[in-house]
Amino acid sequence: MQFHVLGLGPLGSLIAHHLRRAISPSHSITLLYSKASVLRRAPNALHVETAGALSSSSGFVYETFEPPATPQAVSQGPIESLLVTTRLNNTLHAIRRLLPRLSPNSTIVLVQNGLGVYEQLCQNLFRNAHERPHFIFATSTHATLFPSPSALYAGRPTLLQSAVGDIEFSIAPDPNGRNFESGLLDQTVHASERRPRLSDIAVPEGDHLFHRYRSLRNTVAALLLAEPLNARWKSMAHVQLALRRQVAVKSVIHPLTAIMGCRNGDVFSTPHAMRLAAKLCQETSDVYRAQIRDEAEAWLADNEGQSTSLLGLARLPRVLETESLTRECLNAAQSSPMTISTMLAAVRHGRRTEVDYLNGYLARLGKTYGVQMPTHAAMYNLVRMRSAVPQVLDKIF
Repeated sequence: MQFHVLGLGPLGSLIAHHLRRAISPSHSITLLYSKASVLRRAPNALHVETAGALSSSSGFVYETFEPPATPQAVSQGPIESLLVTTRLNNTLHAIRRLLPRLSPNSTIVLVQNGLGVYEQLCQNLFRNAHERPHFIFATSTHATLFPSPSALYAGRPTLLQSAVGDIEFSIAPDPNGRNFESGLLDQTVHASERRPRLSDIAVPEGDHLFHRYRSLRNTVAALLLAEPLNARWKSMAHVQLALRRQVAVKSVIHPLTAIMGCRNGDVFSTPHAMRLAAKLCQETSDVYRAQIRDEAEAWLADNEGQSTSLLGLARLPRVLETESLTRECLNAAQSSPMTISTMLAAVRHGRRTEVDYLNGYLARLGKTYGVQMPTHAAMYNLVRMRSAVPQVLDKIF
């Protein structure tokens, strides 16, 4: 089995490190770099410090995927499992470069705390559901960082894990009808003991389509085997709810810190910011309510005549109500007071922000479901304006 990791910041490095330590050396783990110049500075090993304890991993394969293309690039071969932790706005471009090496038998794991990337990939690269790779959606709460931007390319880069979290993941529904979550519905097992099962993906013997699902089964098994990652296989509904909450929180904290130029802990220091956060959360809650209602109505239309016990699916979960989302924003800011958000860091360094996948995504969702999103639209435009300011100031001064 061959694993490839795309996006070698703190989270991607953490996943690569623990996978390498958990699985047999016979399974290769390739670190994918965007440019040959970056690849030449890649470390021969990764080191992670957690609660004062240091662990190391080595034996990686190194590749680059950007042009100019070389005969060596052609011979790199197919990708079985691709774990993606790169920035949301870089994902489409990177996977487009890797497209010739991907097949319907491949598995792509999106470990990104955002929404809209999967839809973008399907619309632009994988239109045919029966010919696209398997997809796994994951959300992470691990808190990791390199001491400095150049630490990854130092002689002995050490990744600091300030808080041990977990990774929750689910598998995208199978267009061929395989139910990867049948273990959660097994009536022969007590509800508290029901779990997703690898056998629901595929079994090595007697399954004539095992080759089609082999990489998916092995990817799930590898994630579960890497115990320090605390990876947990959950239902699609559970992970989708977690992603919706994270997008709601990030679409408040990230644009406000980027616009104001402050750390997370300072963003809610005035009542004006609190009112703005509440308004953003209200719009987010409203559009989620409309989306969930539409999804439930579509499900009922497709399953006419079946039990109506699932009508509650149309209700908005309490954790997505305005008050709950607002409290979640406050808790997130208070628990990371010294953190500089990735959006603020992007603005300071003249990089593209991920606002298209946060406020932009929610504004587009509002257009789809007929929900007015004026505050999110304003945040989106302000971040785009703020991103251009440093370049203008450089020319003036």
